[in-house]
Amino acid sequence: MSCPHVSDCPLFAIFTMNSALAIWKTNYCGGDHFRCVRYQLTAEGKIVPQNLLPNGKVLNVTPLPGR
Repeated sequence: MSCPHVSDCPLFAIFTMNSALAIWKTNYCGGDHFRCVRYQLTAEGKIVPQNLLPNGKVLNVTPLPGR
């Protein structure tokens, strides 16, 4: 059973476009989505940080100049 948030999760689009990130999609989005920290926070009605990975780690992203 896949995650019900596949269509609106911003990370799913990134995972779909980058084959190197397919492991995330396989393990969380299409696999056991109940392990996904993003899913858990959504289920609790909490705000999900955009840079939060499914395993609970935060992706450190440096914005590009001019963006």
